[in-house]
Amino acid sequence: MGLYTRIITRRYSDFVPRYVFPQYNMLKSDFKGHQMKALRKIESLGPQLNMLLELRDIRAPLSTKNIIFDKLLQDWKYNDLKRLIIYTKKDLFPNQQNVLSKLTQWHNELNEDFMLIDARNKKEVRNLFKIIEYNGNEMMNQMGMPLPMGYRVLITGIPNLGKSTLINSLRSFSQGKDDVMGKKKKVARTGNEAGVTRSTSECIRITSNTNNETKQPIYLIDTPGIGLPGRVSNEIRMLSQSLCGSLKSNLIDPIIVADYLLYLMNLQQSDKKVEWYPNCISNPTNNVYDVLERIRTNKAQDENSLAIKWVTHWTRFGKNLLFDIEMLLSNEEFSYKKYVNQELKKLGDLSITARFNDKTRSIGKLFS
Repeated sequence: MGLYTRIITRRYSDFVPRYVFPQYNMLKSDFKGHQMKALRKIESLGPQLNMLLELRDIRAPLSTKNIIFDKLLQDWKYNDLKRLIIYTKKDLFPNQQNVLSKLTQWHNELNEDFMLIDARNKKEVRNLFKIIEYNGNEMMNQMGMPLPMGYRVLITGIPNLGKSTLINSLRSFSQGKDDVMGKKKKVARTGNEAGVTRSTSECIRITSNTNNETKQPIYLIDTPGIGLPGRVSNEIRMLSQSLCGSLKSNLIDPIIVADYLLYLMNLQQSDKKVEWYPNCISNPTNNVYDVLERIRTNKAQDENSLAIKWVTHWTRFGKNLLFDIEMLLSNEEFSYKKYVNQELKKLGDLSITARFNDKTRSIGKLFS
């Protein structure tokens, strides 16, 4: 927790926010069996892939980053695989300048490419489509012929970041529809709860040989969200993922999640006051039960239902609130490159059958 105490102290009125969040006894990981199966399938697909689109939530760029994909890219040295990090939920962060500046600094440390996107915005979906198409064209030109299996793009990330929505939008755009979320039947299931996609899909074709500039098919591969293994996760990461909607709503006590939301709001209050919760400007509080009383509209509502209602609103509609407090730290206080290297070291060997002295152990043990 030492990292979180280095945030510069700020006062407004006579109120002092908490600078360390309480350590609750709670779930530290939600790595499931179907995610393990998907990881095996993704690793087997490695030689066929040409591009990896890794989705993260702009509000929690570290908590929704899965170090597994960094490790896979290291292991796929035989493949000239393009990687593009896509930050979703751009529409929930209209004031993006400071966030964009911070992300640019971070990703420059590791020479990573990234972009921000609203998967329901036609112009932004077109831009992503053109990036994919351009990379496919470059690879075809290098080979001097269309790729035998087409240009294959894996779309991945932790649960419920909008992978299926993005796939449907890209396919609708490639079909020439005015509305990227058009009337045509969805090819990937979508939903507000984590875990809608449970298996790695077959290739989804988004172009034809007759209408794309590369003159070769482009295929998208949808995958179920893959959570953080226990060895690289912690309570804070789980709370941030819960606020992003990446966990089932019943995994963590809703009062704890609401308390973490309040903790973040009070840390991000500044000279320009924001009405994060009722009367937070004139009467800020560190007491989550006080906030729940302020949002109560019906005496019959219990505290759990109030907490769920408040958190759900911020998960789906809340704007300009960061869920990772590292975004509030200076470059001297937090190094993205150092963080990634530390997480890779903690993750260790990721091979599906890690071999030691001619013996094997299951991947399940690696994630304990």
